[in-house]
Amino acid sequence: MTICDFGTLGARPQSTGVVIRRAAIAFSSGPTLAMMALFALTACSPLQSSDSNNSPTSQGAVSQGPAIRQTDDLGKPLPFDTKHPKRWNSSNDGTAYEPCTTVDDRTARRVGLDHATAEDAATVSGQTLRGCVWHFVDPERMFWSADQVVADFSSLDEYKQANHLFTWREDTYISGRRVGVASMDSGNCFTYVQSRESGVMTSVVISTSAAPPLFEICDHAIQITRATIDKIPE
Repeated sequence: MTICDFGTLGARPQSTGVVIRRAAIAFSSGPTLAMMALFALTACSPLQSSDSNNSPTSQGAVSQGPAIRQTDDLGKPLPFDTKHPKRWNSSNDGTAYEPCTTVDDRTARRVGLDHATAEDAATVSGQTLRGCVWHFVDPERMFWSADQVVADFSSLDEYKQANHLFTWREDTYISGRRVGVASMDSGNCFTYVQSRESGVMTSVVISTSAAPPLFEICDHAIQITRATIDKIPE
């Protein structure tokens, strides 16, 4: 049996674009509001059975696997219970930064997000991305979502090369750090900032045809990036 691990950046419902290295494909997504595009390092690997997790013991009982990690590297608990044993994995371990614990209630209110709506951005264990999805507080933005995720890339330039089909705007600088800004279509915009051996991507996605101008969507993605960048390790 083989499990395919797909990464996403935050997406419009019913249509999720995934870039696998330099090839873009489209596939149908589930009903969640956020899940757009993530990019490289998607992998398929065989599902291996384990004596400790899957095989009966000599007494006929099934042994219990290790507890699933529920905290960041500093021991701060995630705002939800993840069911994914490999939420942290070799495709997103280039930085200790954890979006789900960095965007606390105070930070969420500052940028108009509802902290109580935090959801795991990953949909399967071992997924490339690691991060969170939130909805906006303003009822007039009920079709808006934001997400911030981590995936391993060596630089913004490498990420741009792997995702050259995106529409890239001029780079901006926040707290002296270079930030890439791009979109896949008129209903989304995201930023990229380097953190150690990973990229931290922050996106805002509009799931209705009545989307505001793209520059306004990008402004919100930049605003969330600005609110968190000082906590993102360089």
